[in-house]
Amino acid sequence: MTVLLPLHVNKLGALEKRHTSFIEQAVSLAIQQQTNLVISISCDEIKAHVDCIDAIWEQIQAFLGTIYVIQLNTSYKQNEPLFDCNVVFADICGYSVYLEPYIKTVCVSSENSKDIQQQYPSLQIHVLTSDDQTEQPSLEGNTGPIEPLVFQRVAVGGTFDHLHAGHKILLTMTAILAKRSMVVGVTDDCMLLKKKHRDLIAPTQQRVEYVKAYLQRVKRSIAYEVVPITDPFGPTVTDPTIDALVVSKETLKGGDLVNSERDMRGYPPLELRIIDVISSENASVQGKDMDVLKISSSWIREYIANKKSGNSNNKD
Repeated sequence: MTVLLPLHVNKLGALEKRHTSFIEQAVSLAIQQQTNLVISISCDEIKAHVDCIDAIWEQIQAFLGTIYVIQLNTSYKQNEPLFDCNVVFADICGYSVYLEPYIKTVCVSSENSKDIQQQYPSLQIHVLTSDDQTEQPSLEGNTGPIEPLVFQRVAVGGTFDHLHAGHKILLTMTAILAKRSMVVGVTDDCMLLKKKHRDLIAPTQQRVEYVKAYLQRVKRSIAYEVVPITDPFGPTVTDPTIDALVVSKETLKGGDLVNSERDMRGYPPLELRIIDVISSENASVQGKDMDVLKISSSWIREYIANKKSGNSNNKD
């Protein structure tokens, strides 16, 4: 019973005010229907750079972060901090989201409702209200690579417990950067013994399967290798075919250690690409408040534990 919200933008960051309203309305509808939401973004700028996402690395992650910020703020206002929303890029995912069997309702503007109804008669149509087409300020890249590169095989790592917006941004950006394949290291249970509310962390294999399922929604044209890791490095220091590693600002030093280890083994260094929008150092990205993206797995476990004990709190 998933709700679908398709949005089209010409340039990354050129988000109309009515798009914000559409996201808020779609979130509210999905919460009301007790289901989840998929936001499908089609973008002329992404389509033009689909063979080298590295060229628009900063812009696309800032735009993706902005979408999730709008969604999360709406969810928090309705006391649903764990509401499940996935953002996919229609020009990259490799399939028509409209035809996915789990999509039952599509949210569209009044001017598009008839066309969508004719093309997809089996879908329920929910008409959105808003006519404000004013564009908000664009998000321009500022620290992107000087010479954009194409990466065949890209790696990323994490615990990926209770997949939240930060995880989704990290996994999405890694997947769309990779041309042929992606390697995901999922922290094994044996490395998580000291975590608070350890009993609420899903077993390793379950977290592996969650990551695999999520990535199949993000991009179906590449191969995925999702493996448990029992050390900080995983396949990044044993697989010479990996050519890039995606990190957050907090894990950038870990990326440097990976390259030191690779150098000792005679492997070429990995290109490092940083996700700014989920870093605790970044309260905002070019004026866009990203603080809400700092939700963490530990906060989610605390929230669940409090809820179980009848002490539920909302995130500040």
